[in-house]
Amino acid sequence: MDYVLAQVNIGRLTAPLDSRRLAGFVAALDSVNAVADAAPGFVWRLQTEDGNATAIRAFEQDAEGADGGI
Repeated sequence: MDYVLAQVNIGRLTAPLDSRRLAGFVAALDSVNAVADAAPGFVWRLQTEDGNATAIRAFEQDAEGADGGI
């Protein structure tokens, strides 16, 4: 192997995960993650015991439910 690429994406949701607005996103998580896991050269992705990272809060404001002003 000549190189290894690491990428981290951090996003802020525009609505709660259980909202109608994010239903399509949430419904696609398992299949999108399965494609990533099966990709040639795949090494690791951030995830909880549930298999995704939606419970991880990158910013304290997220945990408090505030918008954080970003």
